[in-house]
Amino acid sequence: MPTMERRRRRSDFITQALTYQLLACCEDGKMHAMVVADEDGLPLAVSGDAQTCDEIAASMAHVGARTDAFSGTLLRGGEHWPVEMTKVLVDGSALMVCAIGGSDTQRRRQIARGARGTRRILGAV
Repeated sequence: MPTMERRRRRSDFITQALTYQLLACCEDGKMHAMVVADEDGLPLAVSGDAQTCDEIAASMAHVGARTDAFSGTLLRGGEHWPVEMTKVLVDGSALMVCAIGGSDTQRRRQIARGARGTRRILGAV
């Protein structure tokens, strides 16, 4: 029986593949933005407003130093964002996958999907 390919966009470039993954999560979950960042808060891939993603990545680096997951509201620069974050380990390095906006249910669903996609894409390197 043939398998059905769900992915609409593909790339051989890791950053672009991660960006496509996050974009699909944002579109399906009606999220404001998503970001994959390293432990220092450096965004590796983003979907959505770049400045928002930079702010979230930097803030989640501080949160991620203390916990493997976060769900709450982030206050920064006069803005408040509903945020979900989870850490994923790829080759011994911790990365943070963050979802911004959308409903609580969609944030949880898309953060899990984004984490699986991040592991799959980076694990193939």
